[in-house]
Order: sequence, then structure tokens, then C-alpha cells
Amino acid sequence: MKTLQIVGNSSYGGAGYLLIRWCEYLLSRGWQVEFLATDSFFVIELKRILGIKVIESIYIPRDIAPIRDVQAFIQLLLLLRQERYDVVHTYTATPSFLGRIAARLVSVPVILHHQAGWTVTEFSSPLERIVYTPLEYLAALASTRSICVSHAVAQQAHQLHIAPQHKLVTICNGIEPEPFITATQNGVGEALRRELGIPGNHLLIGNTGRLAPQKDNETLIQAMVYLKSLIGHTPFTLLLAGDGPDRQKLEKLVQSLDLGEQVRLLGFVRDIPKFLAGLDTFVSPSLREGMSISLLEAMAAARPIVTTSILPNAELIEHGVTGILVPPRSPKQVAEAIARFVQEPELAQRYAAAARQRVLERYTIDRMFQETWDLYISLVKEKRSERL
Repeated sequence: MKTLQIVGNSSYGGAGYLLIRWCEYLLSRGWQVEFLATDSFFVIELKRILGIKVIESIYIPRDIAPIRDVQAFIQLLLLLRQERYDVVHTYTATPSFLGRIAARLVSVPVILHHQAGWTVTEFSSPLERIVYTPLEYLAALASTRSICVSHAVAQQAHQLHIAPQHKLVTICNGIEPEPFITATQNGVGEALRRELGIPGNHLLIGNTGRLAPQKDNETLIQAMVYLKSLIGHTPFTLLLAGDGPDRQKLEKLVQSLDLGEQVRLLGFVRDIPKFLAGLDTFVSPSLREGMSISLLEAMAAARPIVTTSILPNAELIEHGVTGILVPPRSPKQVAEAIARFVQEPELAQRYAAAARQRVLERYTIDRMFQETWDLYISLVKEKRSERL
């Protein structure tokens, strides 16, 4: 059996690690795996895997770029006609749209999409709804199935009328928790502080992920202004691990708010378990998610968590049990939640321990891969029987 996994020029990150592990899983079961990616770091990581074929010749931007998109679409059609894949599996925005339409036109038997959220949300403008809703619906129709990474993503599809329900299946994201558990037990968190020159008495607040508008790190930075007055003389540092299009804007915001001593943008961080082990509190102010890998990792690391009350986050974090939920775009309430953890350390640790237990019970990579494998096999068998 032969599969093509398509991510285009999307950047490597937490989800990228899962994709690489998924390719290793498929290879171990005797499948031929080809991977279309052009992000340099992603390609380096993929080429470490013995047996995988990396396709770098087709450049598909993550976001819409009409001329490049047309060129990529033609190249995809030629590739799919030539190679005759059994399964095409797409990820991210533009690469997934082009990949699914091209695969349908050449009659690829099984076409899957990893639905990690929708381009249309409750925060979308009327114009965005008009433009993107029919495109999302068309791409879902072209798919054999769209794999919703959380129950919230499937629920949003119903609420927004953005995809036909019979095309959707839910397989919740999962992670490998062991590296995060180990990192919190072997002292690497203290090593992180030493490497960054952060004193042991500083409250260390952190976040991981792409610096992009939907992550709303502006709110997190603004929250630091309120936090100054809430925790008195307790020194603190906010660390943002990740890179992306918002970096320059966020750096300007830090300077305009006179937070240069409290906020540090670290860029891409490779060792996320080590980073999380050094934090006192993890905060994710995101506006749009599917099921956040960053949150799952922070849960596995047993960090006290503050995040927004959007549906996918509320599916992971039970308010008052595994963390604190706050409304989106509410910097003051983010600061108040962080301050509560400072003032009630036993509460913070109780929430953190409950969060780790929830990951171990519900959100492991083994469960995710088994469910995805079962879907692959059932759909391939179904398509074969239809041809008989």
C-alpha cells in the first residue's frame, strides 16, 4: 500500500513531530510512505527516517498565493496521475485544499484530511464567512473523510454549516507523555533557568506555538501589565517559545508597554519537554484551535494552565479541575488567573496533577495512531469492495 502525506510549506512544530511519528508507524506496517514538504527544518527531520521518500519539488504555500497555487495544483495532478497512491492524507490550509481537489480529480481511492480547525470561526468577518465557507464545504466533499482532531471541531462544523456531517469522523489528538513526565523529574527545568539567566525566585510564565494572529499572544503580553500590580513584589518573566509572522509586531508591543525586562521571545525551541519543565504556569490565549498540541504537552508536563474558553480548549481543560478558563481577548482575566495560582500554590498543583492524569487516560499517541490506522484499513477495504 502506498500513501502520500501533504503538508506543503507549513512549518515544523508540535504537530510536525506527530506527523513524523505517524510516518514511522505506517512504515513499520509495511506501507510505502511519501511526504510532500518544503519547509527546510521539516525536510531535515523527515530525511532522518529510513524508508521515507520526501518530495520537495512542489512548493505549496501555507496561505493563499494564487500564481504559486495554480502552479502547485498542476504539479500535484501530474504527480498523482503518475504515482497512483492508495491514500492521500492532507494537512494545513492551502496544501489540504489543493491536495484534496487534485486527488479527487484523479480518483485516488482514499482521500483524508486532518481537520485541525476551520478557517471560519465565531471571530471571522462576514467577508471571510462568505469566501471560506463554500471552499471548506467543497474540500470536505472531495474527501473520503475529514478527521476532526476533537469533538469540538466536529461540533463547530455543525454549528457553522461548513462541512457535511457524513464526511466527518472524530479522532482526538494524542501525544507521547513520557518525555514530559521525565523532564519534570530530572531537574532540567532548573537547567533551563540557568541557561537563560533567570533567577530561581522568578515566577516563570510560558507559552509554546506559532507566533500567529490566531494564537493572540498580544493578549498574553498585555496581561503582564495587569500582573505587575496583582502579584506585588514577586518578580516574573514571560517566555514565548516559537516563531512566526507576528514576531515583529509582538516585539514592538513589548517595547511600547515597557515590558522589556519581563518578556522574552525565544524563537524556535527544539526541546519542549525541557522548556515546559522550567515553567511555573503555562498560558495559551488562542482564538482558534483544533485540539492544541501545546496544551496537551503542558498537561503532560503537569503545569498549571490558563487558557481561553473556546470549545476545543474547554474540551481539554475542565475549568476548576484541570486548569482555569478565561474568555478570549481578556488580558486582565488572564493576569488574575495567573495571580490566583501564585496565591494558591496547592490549588495550582492539584489542577496540574489532574491535567496530567487526563492526558494519560484519554490523549496518548498510541490511542490516536490505532484509531487512525483502523480508519485507513477500513476505508481501503471499503473502496476495494466497491471496485469488485
